[in-house]
Parts: sequence; structure tokens; C-alpha cells
Amino acid sequence: MKTQKFFLVTILVLTTGLMAFSQKKTDSNVNEQLTAELLPQNLKLKDELQKYVVTTDHFNSDIFGNFFNKMRVKGEYTRGLENGKVKWSNCSVAMSMSRDAEFEQGTPLKYMEDFSYSVSEDMLKPENFTTFTEHSAFAKNLIWDMMAIEGFGWSAWDKLKLNEPYSAKDFNGKMDLAGQGSFENKDVILTWTGISKRNSENCAVIEFRTMNNPLEYSGDGMSMKGRSHYWGTIWVSLEDKQIEHAVLFEDVVMEMNLPGQTNKQIMDATREISFVKVI
Repeated sequence: MKTQKFFLVTILVLTTGLMAFSQKKTDSNVNEQLTAELLPQNLKLKDELQKYVVTTDHFNSDIFGNFFNKMRVKGEYTRGLENGKVKWSNCSVAMSMSRDAEFEQGTPLKYMEDFSYSVSEDMLKPENFTTFTEHSAFAKNLIWDMMAIEGFGWSAWDKLKLNEPYSAKDFNGKMDLAGQGSFENKDVILTWTGISKRNSENCAVIEFRTMNNPLEYSGDGMSMKGRSHYWGTIWVSLEDKQIEHAVLFEDVVMEMNLPGQTNKQIMDATREISFVKVI
């Protein structure tokens, strides 16, 4: 009995010691990363299979905050496929006329099932969306929002300094929205604000924001013109450079011509988007 107790105590001491050593090593690595001038420059993306659930909740109201309706657009995004391709699946759209009601199961967007492509600026061209039908504007936003998150998370990696805002001019400029309008980023600001944990991995926390971005759109029987503010946070792994999590928030004030109406309507639309890694 005494021998068993001795072994149990020994194992406990060894385990506690190893945990303490591991924690000290982790703390040391974090301190080194925070005191470095830049993010680790030798870190390469381990572009293996990754899957995310992207959920976009739209809330429509007047400019005084009086609620009209809400919409949820949701899909699964997979990257790390053969030849560097990505794809979407299980995409759906759900509507609700009550702010507090739970969303019902969405209507599937069948044209998005296994929709595959290579990530590039070509995905702003209309010929890539010839199969898109109902709710096409919202489906395209899934694609463009994910492109923005990956771009903000990776493109300026070698330029970001801790707590120093960086003007990412490469993202600025007017973009054609697949022949149905335009969006102009005025001044994208990226800031590496620290290190946190996501999915049990140390991550660089990168914040992004850009304000007063002109927006025009015409399609699905309606047209609109307005401005967009959007901002958010990305957690990028310091082990394999994969994006572990991200959130994006957007506020759009717009003048709209709705189907069947002759008078223009001033509306405010907000979007809350989560990018949750599941693989």
C-alpha cells in the first residue's frame, strides 16, 4: 500500500512538473513573440484541409433603429483542396420578421453545393456566377467576405507591428461586384493587437476596419446606393498560420428602390458574421 502511494505521489509530482515546464515554455514563447518587432517571418501556411462554418446575420431597419426583418445566410467553406482550390456546401438562407425569434431551418442554395474555385480577383467577374439564381447577392457575399478575411489575415503579415495601425493600401480602390454594382474600400487599417488562444493554439490577433466606403448595387429587382462601415477581428495561428476564428461587423446606410415601390426608402442594414473553424 505504501509503495502504491509512493508511485502515485511520484507520478503526480512529475506530471505537475511537466505541466509547469510546458506552461513556462509557452509563456516564454508568447513573451518572445510580443517583444519581437514583427510577427514571425519564417512562419508558412500549412494549407491542409480546413473547414469553416460561415454565418451571416442581416438586420434591416430604418435609420432610427426600428426593426423591419432579418436574414441568416449560412454555408460551409472548405480550403486546402487539390490544386489549391476551395469550395462551398450546405449553404442556406432563412428569413424572420421578428428580431427575437430563432431562425428556422434555411432554404438550401442548391447552386452553391460543391461550388469550387481558385481564390483570386477573378471571383469578382460575372462569368463565374452564371449558375447563381435566387438570393445571388447574398451568396456572392459569402465568397467575398471569406476572401476579405483571408486577405486581411495573411497579406500584410510581414508588415504588421504590435499595436501600430497599418494602412493596407493594396485593398483600397473601387471593385466591380460581378457586373451588378461596385464597392470602394477607402482606407483599410490593419492592427496586430496581441496574442490570444483559439482552438488550443496561440494566435496573432489582427483587427481590421474601414469606414465610409461607397456602395452601389442593382439586381434581383431592386437597386441601392449608400455607404458602408465595417470592422472585425481575425485570430491567425502562430503554429501553422491557419485562420482559427474571425468575426466581421458591418453597418450600411442606403437609399433603396424596392420592387413595386416608386418612392425611395432610406434604410440601415447591419451584418454580424462569424467564421468558425470546425476542422
